[in-house]
Amino acid sequence: MGASAGMGGAPGGRGEGEGPHDAPPSPPAGGTDEERAATPPPRRPRTVLLGVSVAAALLIGIGAPTVDAILFYRSGQPSDIEHVVAAGKELTFEHVSWKAGVAPMQAPETSTPDKAWLKVTIVRKGVDETGIKLTGIPELEMRDGEDRSWKVEITNHDVATDDAEVNKPYTIEAATVVPKAVADKVELRLRPNTTYRSDTPVDELLIVPTDPAEVEKGKRKDVLVFRR
Repeated sequence: MGASAGMGGAPGGRGEGEGPHDAPPSPPAGGTDEERAATPPPRRPRTVLLGVSVAAALLIGIGAPTVDAILFYRSGQPSDIEHVVAAGKELTFEHVSWKAGVAPMQAPETSTPDKAWLKVTIVRKGVDETGIKLTGIPELEMRDGEDRSWKVEITNHDVATDDAEVNKPYTIEAATVVPKAVADKVELRLRPNTTYRSDTPVDELLIVPTDPAEVEKGKRKDVLVFRR
Protein backbone atom coordinates (compact mmCIF):
# COMPACT_ATOMS: atom_id res chain seq x y z
CA MET A 1 0.00 0.00 0.00
CA GLY A 2 2.69 2.51 0.97
CA ALA A 3 4.69 1.66 -2.12
CA SER A 4 1.67 2.10 -4.37
CA ALA A 5 0.82 5.45 -2.88
CA GLY A 6 4.41 6.62 -3.30
CA MET A 7 4.45 5.83 -7.03
CA GLY A 8 1.16 7.47 -7.78
CA GLY A 9 1.45 10.54 -5.54
CA ALA A 10 3.94 12.83 -7.34
CA PRO A 11 2.83 14.48 -10.59
CA GLY A 12 4.71 13.21 -13.64
CA GLY A 13 5.85 9.99 -11.87
CA ARG A 14 6.04 6.68 -13.78
CA GLY A 15 3.00 4.42 -13.47
CA GLU A 16 3.12 0.80 -12.50
CA GLY A 17 4.82 -1.41 -15.14
CA GLU A 18 6.69 1.41 -16.88
CA GLY A 19 10.45 0.93 -17.31
CA PRO A 20 13.07 3.67 -16.91
CA HIS A 21 13.00 4.42 -20.68
CA ASP A 22 9.28 3.93 -21.34
CA ALA A 23 8.07 7.33 -20.19
CA PRO A 24 6.97 9.55 -23.09
CA PRO A 25 8.64 12.95 -23.42
CA SER A 26 6.86 15.80 -21.69
CA PRO A 27 4.75 17.81 -24.17
CA PRO A 28 5.68 21.44 -24.81
CA ALA A 29 4.23 23.75 -22.19
CA GLY A 30 1.18 25.70 -23.33
CA GLY A 31 -0.59 25.70 -26.71
CA THR A 32 -3.33 23.55 -28.18
CA ASP A 33 -2.97 19.91 -29.18
CA GLU A 34 -2.71 20.99 -32.84
CA GLU A 35 0.10 23.43 -32.06
CA ARG A 36 2.00 20.83 -30.10
CA ALA A 37 1.60 18.32 -32.94
CA ALA A 38 3.00 20.88 -35.40
CA THR A 39 6.11 21.51 -33.30
CA PRO A 40 9.12 20.23 -35.36
CA PRO A 41 11.35 17.60 -33.74
CA PRO A 42 14.82 18.71 -32.58
CA ARG A 43 17.37 18.93 -35.41
CA ARG A 44 19.91 16.16 -35.68
CA PRO A 45 23.48 17.17 -34.88
CA ARG A 46 25.66 18.07 -37.88
CA THR A 47 28.69 16.20 -36.60
CA VAL A 48 29.22 14.33 -39.89
CA LEU A 49 29.04 17.46 -42.05
CA LEU A 50 31.36 19.37 -39.75
CA GLY A 51 33.78 16.45 -39.77
CA VAL A 52 33.92 16.48 -43.57
CA SER A 53 34.48 20.26 -43.60
CA VAL A 54 37.35 20.02 -41.15
CA ALA A 55 38.97 17.19 -43.10
CA ALA A 56 38.69 19.18 -46.32
CA ALA A 57 40.27 22.21 -44.68
CA LEU A 58 43.18 20.15 -43.42
CA LEU A 59 43.84 18.79 -46.90
CA ILE A 60 44.18 22.30 -48.32
CA GLY A 61 47.32 23.04 -46.29
CA ILE A 62 50.62 22.90 -48.15
CA GLY A 63 52.38 19.61 -47.61
CA ALA A 64 49.17 17.73 -46.83
CA PRO A 65 48.36 14.68 -48.97
CA THR A 66 45.34 15.14 -51.23
CA VAL A 67 44.33 11.53 -51.80
CA ASP A 68 40.68 12.11 -50.86
CA ALA A 69 40.50 15.15 -53.12
CA ILE A 70 41.87 13.11 -56.01
CA LEU A 71 39.28 10.40 -55.46
CA PHE A 72 36.49 12.97 -55.52
CA TYR A 73 37.99 14.64 -58.61
CA ARG A 74 38.30 11.39 -60.53
CA SER A 75 34.68 10.48 -59.99
CA GLY A 76 33.17 10.58 -63.47
CA GLN A 77 36.42 11.84 -65.00
CA PRO A 78 38.65 10.03 -67.51
CA SER A 79 41.82 8.51 -66.11
CA ASP A 80 45.19 10.20 -66.56
CA ILE A 81 47.19 9.41 -69.69
CA GLU A 82 50.75 9.19 -68.39
CA HIS A 83 53.84 10.12 -70.42
CA VAL A 84 56.90 8.95 -68.51
CA VAL A 85 60.11 11.00 -68.79
CA ALA A 86 63.39 9.33 -67.82
CA ALA A 87 65.54 11.03 -65.19
CA GLY A 88 67.46 13.99 -66.65
CA LYS A 89 65.72 13.74 -70.02
CA GLU A 90 63.23 15.98 -71.77
CA LEU A 91 60.02 15.20 -73.59
CA THR A 92 58.27 17.07 -76.38
CA PHE A 93 54.50 17.05 -76.04
CA GLU A 94 52.02 19.12 -78.07
CA HIS A 95 54.64 21.46 -79.57
CA VAL A 96 56.43 22.10 -76.24
CA SER A 97 59.56 20.44 -74.84
CA TRP A 98 59.62 19.84 -71.06
CA LYS A 99 62.46 19.01 -68.67
CA ALA A 100 62.33 19.00 -64.86
CA GLY A 101 64.54 18.50 -61.83
CA VAL A 102 63.88 18.15 -58.09
CA ALA A 103 66.40 19.04 -55.38
CA PRO A 104 66.39 19.72 -51.60
CA MET A 105 66.04 23.32 -50.49
CA GLN A 106 66.63 25.17 -47.23
CA ALA A 107 63.65 24.81 -44.91
CA PRO A 108 62.43 27.87 -42.99
CA GLU A 109 62.97 28.02 -39.24
CA THR A 110 59.28 27.37 -38.65
CA SER A 111 59.43 23.98 -40.34
CA THR A 112 59.36 20.72 -38.36
CA PRO A 113 61.94 17.90 -38.54
CA ASP A 114 59.51 15.48 -40.20
CA LYS A 115 59.09 17.76 -43.25
CA ALA A 116 61.33 18.03 -46.32
CA TRP A 117 61.32 21.11 -48.56
CA LEU A 118 61.99 20.51 -52.25
CA LYS A 119 62.77 22.92 -55.07
CA VAL A 120 61.34 22.08 -58.48
CA THR A 121 62.92 23.54 -61.62
CA ILE A 122 61.15 23.15 -64.94
CA VAL A 123 62.53 24.18 -68.33
CA ARG A 124 60.14 24.52 -71.26
CA LYS A 125 60.80 25.30 -74.92
CA GLY A 126 58.34 25.91 -77.71
CA VAL A 127 59.65 23.78 -80.57
CA ASP A 128 57.70 25.62 -83.29
CA GLU A 129 55.46 28.64 -83.85
CA THR A 130 52.53 26.87 -82.22
CA GLY A 131 54.59 25.88 -79.18
CA ILE A 132 55.67 29.43 -78.35
CA LYS A 133 51.99 30.45 -78.25
CA LEU A 134 51.02 27.70 -75.77
CA THR A 135 52.13 29.66 -72.73
CA GLY A 136 49.58 28.43 -70.19
CA ILE A 137 51.18 27.55 -66.83
CA PRO A 138 50.98 23.79 -66.11
CA GLU A 139 49.43 22.15 -63.06
CA LEU A 140 52.04 20.52 -60.78
CA GLU A 141 51.99 17.95 -57.99
CA MET A 142 54.32 15.47 -56.33
CA ARG A 143 53.20 11.87 -55.90
CA ASP A 144 54.67 8.82 -54.21
CA GLY A 145 54.37 5.10 -54.95
CA GLU A 146 51.26 4.80 -52.77
CA ASP A 147 49.42 7.33 -54.93
CA ARG A 148 49.54 10.04 -52.26
CA SER A 149 50.07 13.53 -53.64
CA TRP A 150 51.31 16.92 -52.45
CA LYS A 151 50.70 20.32 -53.93
CA VAL A 152 53.49 22.18 -55.73
CA GLU A 153 53.46 25.99 -55.65
CA ILE A 154 55.01 27.99 -58.48
CA THR A 155 57.27 30.71 -57.06
CA ASN A 156 58.67 32.33 -60.22
CA HIS A 157 58.82 31.97 -64.01
CA ASP A 158 60.10 33.85 -67.05
CA VAL A 159 57.81 32.34 -69.68
CA ALA A 160 57.42 34.94 -72.41
CA THR A 161 53.93 35.60 -73.73
CA ASP A 162 54.46 38.14 -76.53
CA ASP A 163 57.97 37.76 -77.89
CA ALA A 164 58.82 34.12 -77.19
CA GLU A 165 61.41 32.49 -79.43
CA VAL A 166 61.35 29.00 -80.90
CA ASN A 167 63.63 26.55 -79.02
CA LYS A 168 64.57 29.16 -76.41
CA PRO A 169 64.45 27.73 -72.84
CA TYR A 170 62.19 29.41 -70.29
CA THR A 171 62.27 28.46 -66.61
CA ILE A 172 59.50 27.79 -64.10
CA GLU A 173 60.56 27.58 -60.43
CA ALA A 174 58.38 25.95 -57.78
CA ALA A 175 58.52 24.49 -54.28
CA THR A 176 56.79 21.80 -52.29
CA VAL A 177 56.77 20.30 -48.79
CA VAL A 178 56.56 16.53 -48.32
CA PRO A 179 57.17 14.08 -45.46
CA LYS A 180 60.89 13.47 -45.03
CA ALA A 181 60.32 9.72 -45.35
CA VAL A 182 59.28 10.07 -49.01
CA ALA A 183 61.46 13.03 -50.03
CA ASP A 184 63.68 10.82 -52.24
CA LYS A 185 60.78 8.88 -53.70
CA VAL A 186 58.18 11.40 -54.80
CA GLU A 187 57.97 12.21 -58.50
CA LEU A 188 56.84 15.36 -60.26
CA ARG A 189 53.62 15.13 -62.27
CA LEU A 190 53.14 17.97 -64.76
CA ARG A 191 49.82 18.52 -66.49
CA PRO A 192 50.41 20.85 -69.47
CA ASN A 193 47.85 23.40 -70.58
CA THR A 194 47.38 22.55 -74.25
CA THR A 195 44.35 24.74 -74.95
CA TYR A 196 45.31 28.30 -73.95
CA ARG A 197 47.14 30.34 -76.61
CA SER A 198 48.74 33.70 -75.88
CA ASP A 199 47.52 35.08 -79.23
CA THR A 200 43.84 34.49 -78.39
CA PRO A 201 41.89 37.79 -78.46
CA VAL A 202 40.58 38.79 -75.06
CA ASP A 203 36.95 38.75 -76.22
CA GLU A 204 37.34 35.12 -77.31
CA LEU A 205 38.87 33.73 -74.11
CA LEU A 206 35.50 32.69 -72.64
CA ILE A 207 34.07 31.24 -75.86
CA VAL A 208 33.47 27.50 -75.63
CA PRO A 209 35.37 25.77 -78.46
CA THR A 210 33.32 23.93 -81.06
CA ASP A 211 36.12 22.58 -83.24
CA PRO A 212 36.09 18.77 -82.70
CA ALA A 213 39.87 18.61 -82.34
CA GLU A 214 39.93 21.34 -79.68
CA VAL A 215 36.97 19.79 -77.81
CA GLU A 216 38.73 16.42 -77.70
CA LYS A 217 41.97 18.05 -76.55
CA GLY A 218 40.13 19.68 -73.66
CA LYS A 219 38.81 16.28 -72.54
CA ARG A 220 42.22 14.62 -72.38
CA LYS A 221 44.01 14.19 -69.07
CA ASP A 222 47.61 13.98 -70.24
CA VAL A 223 50.24 14.19 -67.52
CA LEU A 224 54.04 14.07 -67.73
CA VAL A 225 55.67 11.95 -65.01
CA PHE A 226 59.33 12.79 -64.35
CA ARG A 227 61.39 9.94 -62.96
CA ARG A 228 64.22 10.71 -60.50
